[in-house]
Amino acid sequence: MSKLSSILLISLLAIFLAACTDESESNKEKEEAGIENKRNTDGEATLTLEHTEFFAENWRSSNEHHKTFKGKVLYDNKSVVGAVVQVSEKRKTVTDKNGEFSISVDANIVEKDTIHITSLDDATIDGKKIDKKMKDEILSLEQDLTVYYPIKVDKVENNKENDSLVDVYAKVVLKDGDVFPKFGVEKFRISGTLKDHNGEPLVGAIVNLRRDGVEGFTKSSPSDKNGVFEMFYIPEDDESHYLNVYIPEKGLTYTLPDNKAFYFPDDDGIHLDIILPEKGTTIVDEPPTLVAESNDGGALHKGVLVGVNTDVDYQITVPKSDGTFVVTLPKDAWEKKPDFYEINYNEYYESILTPGDVLTKDILRLPDADEPNNINITN
Repeated sequence: MSKLSSILLISLLAIFLAACTDESESNKEKEEAGIENKRNTDGEATLTLEHTEFFAENWRSSNEHHKTFKGKVLYDNKSVVGAVVQVSEKRKTVTDKNGEFSISVDANIVEKDTIHITSLDDATIDGKKIDKKMKDEILSLEQDLTVYYPIKVDKVENNKENDSLVDVYAKVVLKDGDVFPKFGVEKFRISGTLKDHNGEPLVGAIVNLRRDGVEGFTKSSPSDKNGVFEMFYIPEDDESHYLNVYIPEKGLTYTLPDNKAFYFPDDDGIHLDIILPEKGTTIVDEPPTLVAESNDGGALHKGVLVGVNTDVDYQITVPKSDGTFVVTLPKDAWEKKPDFYEINYNEYYESILTPGDVLTKDILRLPDADEPNNINITN
């Protein structure tokens, strides 16, 4: 082989090897880019909290019942900066450069909140905007945060009247020095009918009450097609109220005679029937145009109640101030180890309830989504 041919062959071989090297490096770059792309688009989005539950406690002037804790939002272990984090439909906060955020919860209120991300419009990862796929993953994150009273069982005994039942003596666990939230009457009901001078029901009329002529303003719902109205008032010492009836359609207000007030008891509701005069706007304050009677003895109650997650009928008492209560249910139902729930009761009941009174299952509604559920027994 001539010298010239040898040189040409060596040159061609060098070019071929260089091309192979370039292609190899190019493939390597593409492969690395693919790995990076996969890492960025198929990474794991995480929302973590320092605490997911707090034990309920009494309100304190020191604000000790407000608990502050941190959380973090990451994508593929990288900080999500500028994400808007929200507690249920209440408070909002924004993640910092480390993807962290702080939240305060009121441990004086029994509730279950959901922590979730509501906006990533200004959020970044490594200083770059977040693509749609990543956003969808991050926005789907949520964590429950629950404030509740732990429940402990002291003893279980056979029911003395029915050997197929057991009495479960339990209590909510309270912080030292705390008492269980007071349960009782929040407001009494005032209901009745409104009619014109012909005895026809008044629709859309509103009954107004003013305590001491100025303070404590309360008004009813507009009367329905039967002239029926309803409202609730906070019980105070026996006192007088100024009463009037407003007809929006006519723009007229009917009142009691001058210097006359309506007397309300502090321990009962009232059923009130009113017939308005044909002429003038002064209500004749005597039967049959103004008739007042005691209501059904019920009231709007408020407080925390405990229920049991079971399909069978059971009875449970309103917790006392020390947190103790008793559940009576079938033995086989208790042997299935049911858990408990807690609700913020704010409903009307046909008689007055006090701590220690027995409630049946049908009185206790199931917990709403924002109330503690599936509470297991604490040892």
